[in-house]
Amino acid sequence: MTQENPFLDFLEDEPRAGYFGYQDQWRTPNQKKYFQSQFANIQNQYLGSLGKQILGGGVPSLKFTDFLSQFPWMQQYQQSSEGMGQDTSRYNPWTRWML
Repeated sequence: MTQENPFLDFLEDEPRAGYFGYQDQWRTPNQKKYFQSQFANIQNQYLGSLGKQILGGGVPSLKFTDFLSQFPWMQQYQQSSEGMGQDTSRYNPWTRWML
């Protein structure tokens, strides 16, 4: 007989703890830096999934930790500007030529 972890509800009450518990999914330093600032965006995606369940006539049963366990970390990073190597303008200062 398996016992349920009594602390799993804590992760639903404190979603940041659950989110940062998935840091082992972030393989490179750039991915870690990117995802450390993406909590709000990913939480909004989760809330959107709950909204779809409700609008579809269902009961919102998806837990945040279940959402995170199925989250496509690599795909999300590769689709970002950091993962694709785009948006380098913030690293290059604007240059004005005075002739």
